[in-house]
Amino acid sequence: MTDHYYSEQPGSLSRPTQISVVARGISLQLWTNAGVFSKRGLDFGTRVLIEAVNLPESGLLVDLGCGYGAAAAILGRVYPQTQWVLLDVNPRAIELAARNLSTQVDRTQVWVSDGFSAVPALQADAILLNPPIRAGKGVVYHLFDEAAWHLVPDGVLWVVIQKKQGADSAKKYLESIFTRVDMAGHQSGYRVYACRGPASKCSK
Repeated sequence: MTDHYYSEQPGSLSRPTQISVVARGISLQLWTNAGVFSKRGLDFGTRVLIEAVNLPESGLLVDLGCGYGAAAAILGRVYPQTQWVLLDVNPRAIELAARNLSTQVDRTQVWVSDGFSAVPALQADAILLNPPIRAGKGVVYHLFDEAAWHLVPDGVLWVVIQKKQGADSAKKYLESIFTRVDMAGHQSGYRVYACRGPASKCSK
């Protein structure tokens, strides 16, 4: 069976390796492995997201579908007073994320979690999401709904999505569950949306 980066139990042979990552003026060596998203280097969409976000100087931030933790590893250094929760359905990704965030262990939690299932009461000041497009629109939109539930009233969901992979329709859906959706950045067909003010509490 072919592994996907959103597989709950990757069957591919484990081959840990290190990659070099540079974004937001931060240069890091991060661990990756077979069976995780963008194992050979920082995904372009994730890079666009990292460069575009404007996060609170302190507060609780969530990297939803964190993969091996690149976004939190970089942005945790850009915003050194923040607390992070990293969530991913893939246990191999979570093991890597814990390793890559080991220098920030005092302000980082990592959970194997389908959406927010491991932290149902969590309320975040900001949520970052590079959605698993290949998992299908139903999965992606459910993550949007969950994010709306798990933000504080003035919190922000940051989403990156490629135009050819449904950015316009995703924006319309986000506008149905948030009171304000702004394009915060764009590059090479990727768009970053900042979503504020959940319009209503959607069904989980």
